Amino acid sequence: MKNFSSTDIKNLAAEATGEYTLIELTEDRIASVNRRRMEQVARDCGALAVYGNYEKDGALQPLIELQAGSLRDDFDFGPVMLVNSQFLRDFAATVEELEFSGFYALWLAMHGRIVFVGESVSRVVSRPAEAQQGEAQFNYVDPRNRNVQIEREEVFTRFLMGAEAFVQPGEPVSHDGDFPVEASVVIPVRNRVKTVGDAIRSALEQSADFAFNVLVVDNHSTDGTTELVERLAAENPRVVHIIPEPGHGIGGCWNVALDDSRCGRFAVQLDSDDVYSSAHTLQRIVDRFRETGAACVIGAYTLTDFDLNVIAPGLIDHAEWTDANGANNALRINGLGAPRAYFTPVARQLRFPDVSYGEDYAMVLRMTRSYRLARIFDSLYFCRRWGGNSDSNLSADKINANNRYKDWIRTVEFTARRLQN
Repeated sequence: MKNFSSTDIKNLAAEATGEYTLIELTEDRIASVNRRRMEQVARDCGALAVYGNYEKDGALQPLIELQAGSLRDDFDFGPVMLVNSQFLRDFAATVEELEFSGFYALWLAMHGRIVFVGESVSRVVSRPAEAQQGEAQFNYVDPRNRNVQIEREEVFTRFLMGAEAFVQPGEPVSHDGDFPVEASVVIPVRNRVKTVGDAIRSALEQSADFAFNVLVVDNHSTDGTTELVERLAAENPRVVHIIPEPGHGIGGCWNVALDDSRCGRFAVQLDSDDVYSSAHTLQRIVDRFRETGAACVIGAYTLTDFDLNVIAPGLIDHAEWTDANGANNALRINGLGAPRAYFTPVARQLRFPDVSYGEDYAMVLRMTRSYRLARIFDSLYFCRRWGGNSDSNLSADKINANNRYKDWIRTVEFTARRLQN
Protein backbone atom coordinates (compact mmCIF):
# COMPACT_ATOMS: atom_id res chain seq x y z
CA MET A 1 0.00 0.00 0.00
CA LYS A 2 1.19 3.49 -0.80
CA ASN A 3 2.21 5.95 1.90
CA PHE A 4 0.05 9.07 1.80
CA SER A 5 1.03 12.36 3.39
CA SER A 6 -1.55 14.80 4.67
CA THR A 7 -0.69 16.93 1.62
CA ASP A 8 -1.62 14.01 -0.63
CA ILE A 9 -4.98 13.76 1.12
CA LYS A 10 -5.56 17.51 0.79
CA ASN A 11 -4.78 17.32 -2.94
CA LEU A 12 -7.25 14.45 -3.38
CA ALA A 13 -9.89 16.44 -1.52
CA ALA A 14 -9.27 19.52 -3.68
CA GLU A 15 -9.93 17.44 -6.81
CA ALA A 16 -13.04 15.71 -5.36
CA THR A 17 -15.96 17.07 -7.34
CA GLY A 18 -18.47 14.19 -7.43
CA GLU A 19 -20.31 12.41 -4.65
CA TYR A 20 -17.49 9.87 -4.27
CA THR A 21 -13.73 9.92 -4.84
CA LEU A 22 -11.73 6.87 -5.91
CA ILE A 23 -8.38 6.53 -4.10
CA GLU A 24 -5.74 4.33 -5.71
CA LEU A 25 -3.80 2.34 -3.09
CA THR A 26 -1.48 0.27 -5.27
CA GLU A 27 1.63 0.65 -7.39
CA ASP A 28 0.22 -1.96 -9.79
CA ARG A 29 -1.51 -0.86 -12.98
CA ILE A 30 -5.27 -0.61 -12.49
CA ALA A 31 -6.99 -2.07 -15.54
CA SER A 32 -10.60 -1.50 -14.54
CA VAL A 33 -12.86 -0.55 -11.61
CA ASN A 34 -16.55 -1.34 -11.22
CA ARG A 35 -17.21 2.09 -9.77
CA ARG A 36 -20.95 1.89 -10.35
CA ARG A 37 -21.25 -1.17 -8.11
CA MET A 38 -19.08 0.38 -5.41
CA GLU A 39 -21.18 3.56 -5.39
CA GLN A 40 -24.38 1.50 -5.21
CA VAL A 41 -23.16 -0.38 -2.13
CA ALA A 42 -21.95 2.87 -0.51
CA ARG A 43 -25.38 4.48 -0.94
CA ASP A 44 -27.31 1.39 0.14
CA CYS A 45 -25.25 1.07 3.34
CA GLY A 46 -24.76 4.76 4.09
CA ALA A 47 -21.03 4.02 4.08
CA LEU A 48 -18.30 6.62 4.17
CA ALA A 49 -16.09 4.26 2.14
CA VAL A 50 -16.17 0.89 0.39
CA TYR A 51 -13.52 -1.56 -0.83
CA GLY A 52 -13.72 -5.04 -2.30
CA ASN A 53 -12.11 -8.12 -3.75
CA TYR A 54 -10.14 -7.77 -6.96
CA GLU A 55 -8.44 -9.71 -9.74
CA LYS A 56 -4.70 -9.59 -10.23
CA ASP A 57 -3.17 -10.93 -13.41
CA GLY A 58 -6.41 -12.83 -13.97
CA ALA A 59 -6.59 -14.48 -10.53
CA LEU A 60 -9.11 -13.56 -7.86
CA GLN A 61 -7.58 -11.92 -4.77
CA PRO A 62 -10.00 -12.34 -1.86
CA LEU A 63 -9.81 -9.80 0.96
CA ILE A 64 -11.35 -9.85 4.44
CA GLU A 65 -14.01 -7.72 6.04
CA LEU A 66 -13.01 -4.81 8.26
CA GLN A 67 -13.85 -5.41 11.93
CA ALA A 68 -13.91 -3.01 14.86
CA GLY A 69 -10.51 -4.42 15.81
CA SER A 70 -9.00 -4.21 12.33
CA LEU A 71 -6.71 -1.45 13.54
CA ARG A 72 -3.34 -2.53 12.13
CA ASP A 73 -1.92 -0.01 9.70
CA ASP A 74 -1.18 -2.68 7.10
CA PHE A 75 -4.82 -3.74 6.66
CA ASP A 76 -5.28 -4.72 3.01
CA PHE A 77 -8.04 -2.73 1.30
CA GLY A 78 -6.95 -3.89 -2.14
CA PRO A 79 -6.01 -1.57 -4.99
CA VAL A 80 -8.83 1.00 -4.65
CA MET A 81 -11.14 2.53 -2.08
CA LEU A 82 -14.20 4.66 -2.84
CA VAL A 83 -14.61 7.47 -0.30
CA ASN A 84 -17.44 9.93 0.30
CA SER A 85 -16.14 13.20 -1.13
CA GLN A 86 -17.74 15.49 1.45
CA PHE A 87 -16.21 13.49 4.29
CA LEU A 88 -12.86 13.56 2.49
CA ARG A 89 -13.01 17.36 2.20
CA ASP A 90 -14.03 17.77 5.84
CA PHE A 91 -11.21 15.48 6.97
CA ALA A 92 -8.63 17.26 4.79
CA ALA A 93 -9.58 20.61 6.32
CA THR A 94 -8.63 19.47 9.82
CA VAL A 95 -5.98 16.75 9.42
CA GLU A 96 -2.67 17.39 11.16
CA GLU A 97 0.61 17.45 9.24
CA LEU A 98 1.59 13.88 8.44
CA GLU A 99 4.42 12.65 6.25
CA PHE A 100 3.46 8.96 5.95
CA SER A 101 0.11 8.37 7.61
CA GLY A 102 -2.49 10.43 5.79
CA PHE A 103 -4.46 7.44 4.55
CA TYR A 104 -4.17 5.60 7.88
CA ALA A 105 -5.55 8.63 9.69
CA LEU A 106 -8.31 8.92 7.09
CA TRP A 107 -9.62 5.40 7.44
CA LEU A 108 -9.37 5.46 11.23
CA ALA A 109 -11.54 8.59 11.10
CA MET A 110 -14.13 6.55 9.16
CA HIS A 111 -13.97 3.71 11.72
CA GLY A 112 -17.21 1.74 11.77
CA ARG A 113 -18.49 3.14 8.47
CA ILE A 114 -16.30 1.34 5.94
CA VAL A 115 -18.08 -1.46 4.06
CA PHE A 116 -16.53 -4.49 2.37
CA VAL A 117 -17.92 -5.54 -1.01
CA GLY A 118 -17.74 -9.32 -1.19
CA GLU A 119 -17.35 -9.25 -4.96
CA SER A 120 -14.52 -8.47 -7.34
CA VAL A 121 -14.72 -4.74 -8.05
CA SER A 122 -11.41 -4.08 -9.81
CA ARG A 123 -8.68 -5.64 -11.94
CA VAL A 124 -4.95 -4.91 -11.73
CA VAL A 125 -1.79 -5.97 -13.54
CA SER A 126 1.40 -6.59 -11.55
CA ARG A 127 4.32 -4.25 -11.64
CA PRO A 128 7.57 -5.94 -12.76
CA ALA A 129 9.12 -6.52 -9.31
CA GLU A 130 7.25 -7.23 -6.10
CA ALA A 131 8.36 -7.36 -2.48
CA GLN A 132 8.35 -10.81 -1.00
CA GLN A 133 5.70 -11.54 1.60
CA GLY A 134 8.29 -12.71 4.10
CA GLU A 135 9.97 -9.30 3.97
CA ALA A 136 6.72 -7.36 4.25
CA GLN A 137 5.71 -9.37 7.31
CA PHE A 138 8.34 -7.59 9.41
CA ASN A 139 8.11 -4.09 7.94
CA TYR A 140 6.83 -2.71 11.22
CA VAL A 141 10.06 -3.67 13.01
CA ASP A 142 12.41 -2.64 10.21
CA PRO A 143 14.65 0.19 11.54
CA ARG A 144 14.37 1.85 8.12
CA ASN A 145 10.66 2.32 8.78
CA ARG A 146 11.09 3.74 12.29
CA ASN A 147 9.90 7.25 11.40
CA VAL A 148 6.81 5.78 9.78
CA GLN A 149 6.04 3.71 12.86
CA ILE A 150 6.49 6.61 15.27
CA GLU A 151 4.09 8.77 13.29
CA ARG A 152 1.52 6.00 12.94
CA GLU A 153 1.67 5.25 16.65
CA GLU A 154 0.88 8.93 17.31
CA VAL A 155 -2.08 8.81 14.91
CA PHE A 156 -3.34 5.59 16.43
CA THR A 157 -2.98 6.81 20.01
CA ARG A 158 -5.11 9.87 19.24
CA PHE A 159 -7.72 7.55 17.72
CA LEU A 160 -7.78 5.33 20.84
CA MET A 161 -8.17 8.37 23.08
CA GLY A 162 -11.09 9.60 20.99
CA ALA A 163 -12.65 6.13 21.08
CA GLU A 164 -12.17 5.92 24.88
CA ALA A 165 -10.08 2.76 24.43
CA PHE A 166 -6.77 4.15 25.72
CA VAL A 167 -5.29 2.40 28.77
CA GLN A 168 -2.67 3.48 31.28
CA PRO A 169 0.40 1.32 32.02
CA GLY A 170 -0.38 -1.53 34.41
CA GLU A 171 0.72 -1.54 38.02
CA PRO A 172 3.39 -3.98 39.22
CA VAL A 173 2.28 -7.24 40.84
CA SER A 174 3.67 -9.16 43.78
CA HIS A 175 5.34 -12.40 42.74
CA ASP A 176 4.85 -13.97 46.17
CA GLY A 177 3.62 -17.51 46.57
CA ASP A 178 4.85 -21.07 46.91
CA PHE A 179 5.88 -22.88 43.74
CA PRO A 180 7.76 -26.13 43.14
CA VAL A 181 10.41 -24.30 41.08
CA GLU A 182 11.11 -20.68 40.19
CA ALA A 183 10.63 -21.13 36.44
CA SER A 184 9.24 -23.65 33.98
CA VAL A 185 10.19 -23.72 30.32
CA VAL A 186 6.98 -24.68 28.49
CA ILE A 187 7.29 -26.53 25.16
CA PRO A 188 4.02 -27.47 23.45
CA VAL A 189 4.78 -29.99 20.70
CA ARG A 190 3.16 -32.16 18.07
CA ASN A 191 5.16 -34.09 15.46
CA ARG A 192 8.44 -32.22 15.73
CA VAL A 193 10.85 -35.13 16.08
CA LYS A 194 13.45 -33.25 13.99
CA THR A 195 13.62 -30.24 16.31
CA VAL A 196 12.12 -30.86 19.75
CA GLY A 197 15.28 -32.54 21.04
CA ASP A 198 17.25 -29.39 20.26
CA ALA A 199 14.65 -27.30 22.08
CA ILE A 200 14.70 -29.48 25.20
CA ARG A 201 18.51 -29.57 25.33
CA SER A 202 18.58 -25.78 24.90
CA ALA A 203 16.33 -25.46 27.95
CA LEU A 204 18.34 -27.93 30.04
CA GLU A 205 21.58 -26.08 29.24
CA GLN A 206 20.33 -22.91 30.96
CA SER A 207 22.54 -21.62 33.76
CA ALA A 208 20.49 -20.07 36.58
CA ASP A 209 20.67 -19.29 40.29
CA PHE A 210 17.25 -20.92 40.83
CA ALA A 211 15.57 -24.27 40.27
CA PHE A 212 13.72 -24.79 36.99
CA ASN A 213 12.12 -27.56 34.98
CA VAL A 214 10.98 -28.18 31.41
CA LEU A 215 7.30 -28.98 30.82
CA VAL A 216 6.90 -30.68 27.44
CA VAL A 217 3.20 -30.90 26.52
CA ASP A 218 3.14 -33.61 23.86
CA ASN A 219 -0.08 -33.19 21.90
CA HIS A 220 -0.41 -36.83 20.76
CA SER A 221 2.50 -36.92 18.32
CA THR A 222 2.71 -39.75 15.80
CA ASP A 223 6.18 -39.25 14.27
CA GLY A 224 8.46 -40.45 17.07
CA THR A 225 8.32 -37.23 19.11
CA THR A 226 6.63 -39.03 22.02
CA GLU A 227 9.35 -41.67 22.25
CA LEU A 228 12.10 -39.03 22.03
CA VAL A 229 10.59 -36.96 24.84
CA GLU A 230 10.09 -40.08 26.97
CA ARG A 231 13.77 -40.93 26.57
CA LEU A 232 14.92 -37.43 27.46
CA ALA A 233 12.60 -37.36 30.48
CA ALA A 234 14.03 -40.67 31.67
CA GLU A 235 17.55 -39.25 31.39
CA ASN A 236 16.84 -35.97 33.22
CA PRO A 237 14.24 -35.54 36.00
CA ARG A 238 13.85 -31.85 35.14
CA VAL A 239 12.06 -32.87 31.92
CA VAL A 240 8.35 -33.36 32.63
CA HIS A 241 6.53 -35.21 29.84
CA ILE A 242 2.83 -34.29 29.80
CA ILE A 243 0.30 -35.89 27.44
CA PRO A 244 -2.99 -33.96 27.65
CA GLU A 245 -6.45 -35.12 26.70
CA PRO A 246 -6.89 -35.07 22.89
CA GLY A 247 -8.20 -32.15 20.90
CA HIS A 248 -6.17 -29.20 22.13
CA GLY A 249 -4.52 -26.47 20.12
CA ILE A 250 -1.30 -24.79 21.23
CA GLY A 251 -3.23 -22.50 23.58
CA GLY A 252 -4.89 -25.46 25.24
CA CYS A 253 -1.52 -27.13 25.71
CA TRP A 254 -0.30 -23.98 27.44
CA ASN A 255 -3.28 -24.09 29.80
CA VAL A 256 -2.48 -27.72 30.61
CA ALA A 257 1.10 -26.74 31.50
CA LEU A 258 -0.03 -23.77 33.62
CA ASP A 259 -2.51 -25.93 35.53
CA ASP A 260 0.06 -28.65 36.22
CA SER A 261 1.14 -28.77 39.88
CA ARG A 262 4.79 -28.84 38.75
CA CYS A 263 4.59 -25.48 36.95
CA GLY A 264 6.91 -22.84 38.37
CA ARG A 265 6.41 -19.23 39.43
CA PHE A 266 7.21 -18.06 35.89
CA ALA A 267 6.25 -19.95 32.72
CA VAL A 268 8.66 -19.27 29.86
CA GLN A 269 7.92 -20.02 26.20
CA LEU A 270 10.07 -22.15 23.94
CA ASP A 271 8.56 -23.39 20.69
CA SER A 272 9.45 -26.92 19.65
CA ASP A 273 11.18 -25.58 16.50
CA ASP A 274 13.43 -23.12 18.30
CA VAL A 275 16.30 -22.75 20.78
CA TYR A 276 17.50 -20.15 23.26
CA SER A 277 20.39 -18.05 22.00
CA SER A 278 22.53 -18.53 25.12
CA ALA A 279 22.69 -20.35 28.44
CA HIS A 280 21.63 -17.15 30.23
CA THR A 281 18.23 -16.53 28.62
CA LEU A 282 16.20 -17.96 31.51
CA GLN A 283 18.19 -16.06 34.13
CA ARG A 284 17.76 -12.76 32.30
CA ILE A 285 14.00 -13.25 32.00
CA VAL A 286 13.53 -14.07 35.67
CA ASP A 287 15.77 -11.16 36.67
CA ARG A 288 13.58 -8.86 34.58
CA PHE A 289 10.46 -10.11 36.37
CA ARG A 290 12.12 -9.44 39.72
CA GLU A 291 13.26 -5.94 38.70
CA THR A 292 9.92 -4.74 37.35
CA GLY A 293 7.03 -6.54 39.03
CA ALA A 294 5.75 -7.36 35.56
CA ALA A 295 3.16 -10.03 34.83
CA CYS A 296 4.75 -10.65 31.44
CA VAL A 297 8.29 -10.36 30.07
CA ILE A 298 9.07 -10.53 26.36
CA GLY A 299 12.52 -10.66 24.80
CA ALA A 300 13.87 -10.25 21.29
CA TYR A 301 14.65 -12.99 18.80
CA THR A 302 16.75 -13.61 15.70
CA LEU A 303 15.40 -15.27 12.58
CA THR A 304 17.59 -18.16 11.39
CA ASP A 305 17.43 -21.08 9.02
CA PHE A 306 17.31 -24.66 10.27
CA ASP A 307 21.08 -24.64 10.85
CA LEU A 308 20.94 -21.40 12.87
CA ASN A 309 22.37 -19.21 10.12
CA VAL A 310 20.88 -15.71 10.44
CA ILE A 311 18.37 -14.84 7.71
CA ALA A 312 16.73 -11.51 6.84
CA PRO A 313 15.59 -9.41 8.55
CA GLY A 314 17.68 -10.86 11.40
CA LEU A 315 16.97 -9.35 14.82
CA ILE A 316 13.29 -8.76 15.69
CA ASP A 317 13.51 -6.59 18.79
CA HIS A 318 10.21 -4.65 18.74
CA ALA A 319 12.03 -1.43 19.55
CA GLU A 320 8.72 0.36 18.97
CA TRP A 321 7.69 -0.69 22.51
CA THR A 322 7.63 1.99 25.20
CA ASP A 323 6.55 1.44 28.79
CA ALA A 324 4.33 4.52 28.58
CA ASN A 325 2.34 3.52 25.47
CA GLY A 326 3.24 -0.04 24.50
CA ALA A 327 -0.02 -1.46 25.83
CA ASN A 328 -1.94 0.78 23.42
CA ASN A 329 0.34 0.44 20.41
CA ALA A 330 0.07 -3.36 20.79
CA LEU A 331 -3.40 -3.09 19.22
CA ARG A 332 -1.86 -1.62 16.06
CA ILE A 333 0.85 -4.18 15.35
CA ASN A 334 0.46 -7.88 14.56
CA GLY A 335 2.84 -9.42 17.09
CA LEU A 336 4.86 -8.71 20.21
CA GLY A 337 7.95 -10.90 19.95
CA ALA A 338 9.57 -13.84 21.72
CA PRO A 339 10.40 -15.42 24.01
CA ARG A 340 7.29 -14.64 26.04
CA ALA A 341 7.14 -15.39 29.74
CA TYR A 342 4.26 -15.10 32.19
CA PHE A 343 3.74 -14.86 35.93
CA THR A 344 1.93 -18.16 36.34
CA PRO A 345 -0.96 -17.09 38.65
CA VAL A 346 -2.00 -14.30 36.27
CA ALA A 347 -1.77 -16.54 33.20
CA ARG A 348 -3.76 -19.25 35.02
CA GLN A 349 -6.50 -16.74 35.68
CA LEU A 350 -6.65 -15.23 32.18
CA ARG A 351 -6.23 -18.46 30.16
CA PHE A 352 -5.08 -18.92 26.57
CA PRO A 353 -7.67 -19.38 23.82
CA ASP A 354 -7.50 -23.03 22.76
CA VAL A 355 -6.27 -22.38 19.22
CA SER A 356 -2.99 -22.85 17.37
CA TYR A 357 -2.58 -19.35 15.94
CA GLY A 358 -2.73 -16.02 17.75
CA GLU A 359 -3.09 -17.59 21.20
CA ASP A 360 0.03 -15.82 22.44
CA TYR A 361 -1.05 -12.46 21.02
CA ALA A 362 -4.45 -12.81 22.72
CA MET A 363 -2.83 -13.54 26.09
CA VAL A 364 -0.39 -10.64 25.91
CA LEU A 365 -3.07 -8.15 24.79
CA ARG A 366 -5.27 -9.21 27.68
CA MET A 367 -2.37 -8.87 30.11
CA THR A 368 -1.44 -5.38 28.90
CA ARG A 369 -4.98 -4.18 29.53
CA SER A 370 -4.43 -4.58 33.26
CA TYR A 371 -0.84 -5.56 34.03
CA ARG A 372 2.70 -4.39 33.48
CA LEU A 373 4.74 -5.86 30.61
CA ALA A 374 8.54 -5.63 30.59
CA ARG A 375 10.85 -5.97 27.60
CA ILE A 376 14.37 -7.21 26.93
CA PHE A 377 15.61 -5.84 23.62
CA ASP A 378 18.62 -8.14 23.23
CA SER A 379 18.28 -11.37 21.27
CA LEU A 380 17.45 -14.22 23.65
CA TYR A 381 16.07 -16.68 21.15
CA PHE A 382 16.71 -18.21 17.74
CA CYS A 383 13.51 -18.58 15.72
CA ARG A 384 14.20 -21.22 13.08
CA ARG A 385 12.47 -21.01 9.70
CA TRP A 386 12.25 -24.25 7.73
CA GLY A 387 9.86 -26.21 5.53
CA GLY A 388 8.17 -27.89 8.48
CA ASN A 389 7.13 -24.67 10.23
CA SER A 390 3.42 -24.17 10.73
CA ASP A 391 3.74 -20.70 9.12
CA SER A 392 5.69 -21.89 6.08
CA ASN A 393 4.28 -21.32 2.56
CA LEU A 394 0.81 -20.29 3.65
CA SER A 395 -1.97 -20.03 1.08
CA ALA A 396 -3.87 -16.77 0.57
CA ASP A 397 -6.90 -18.33 2.26
CA LYS A 398 -4.84 -19.31 5.30
CA ILE A 399 -3.26 -15.85 5.53
CA ASN A 400 -6.74 -14.30 5.37
CA ALA A 401 -7.99 -16.69 8.07
CA ASN A 402 -5.06 -15.81 10.32
CA ASN A 403 -5.52 -12.07 9.81
CA ARG A 404 -9.28 -12.35 10.35
CA TYR A 405 -8.72 -14.16 13.66
CA LYS A 406 -6.16 -11.67 14.95
CA ASP A 407 -8.47 -8.82 13.95
CA TRP A 408 -11.20 -10.55 15.96
CA ILE A 409 -8.86 -10.78 18.97
CA ARG A 410 -8.29 -7.04 18.63
CA THR A 411 -12.05 -6.49 18.31
CA VAL A 412 -12.63 -8.21 21.65
CA GLU A 413 -9.79 -6.29 23.31
CA PHE A 414 -10.78 -2.93 21.79
CA THR A 415 -14.36 -3.45 22.97
CA ALA A 416 -13.25 -4.54 26.45
CA ARG A 417 -11.01 -1.51 26.85
CA ARG A 418 -13.82 0.83 25.85
CA LEU A 419 -16.14 -0.82 28.38
CA GLN A 420 -13.45 -0.67 31.04
CA ASN A 421 -13.13 3.07 30.49
